[in-house]
Amino acid sequence: MASVQPATPQRRSADSRGLAAGITSLASAVLAPVAAMFSLSTFIMAAAEPLLANVAVRDTSGYWVMLIVLVGLLAGLVLTSVITGIVAIKRSDRMSAGRITGLLGLAFTAFNLTGGLWTWAGVAGPWFTFG
Repeated sequence: MASVQPATPQRRSADSRGLAAGITSLASAVLAPVAAMFSLSTFIMAAAEPLLANVAVRDTSGYWVMLIVLVGLLAGLVLTSVITGIVAIKRSDRMSAGRITGLLGLAFTAFNLTGGLWTWAGVAGPWFTFG
């Protein structure tokens, strides 16, 4: 008579289904402030150059085009970070690396947006009171 061995429980493989989306979310959240910094400095250059120049009308269209490109890049990075962070959280079953990186990307994006709103309010605030 053949003895039957009890089935050994299979070791569950690591849940990495949301890891790529979580890493993308975190990378986009880290790159978004860089685009914000460049867009803010481009805005300041575009707004201040006609005031500092001796010529009455100066062509600053290049700065404005660059500003639109940078703000579009910023919006794209923020949307990518939020969407991929949500995808990473939804795809991961339990608290795995995918879910953790998705949560970190969303938290970092929320932190950046809050800081960005305060910065823009500080930059835009005094100009409206003086006008």
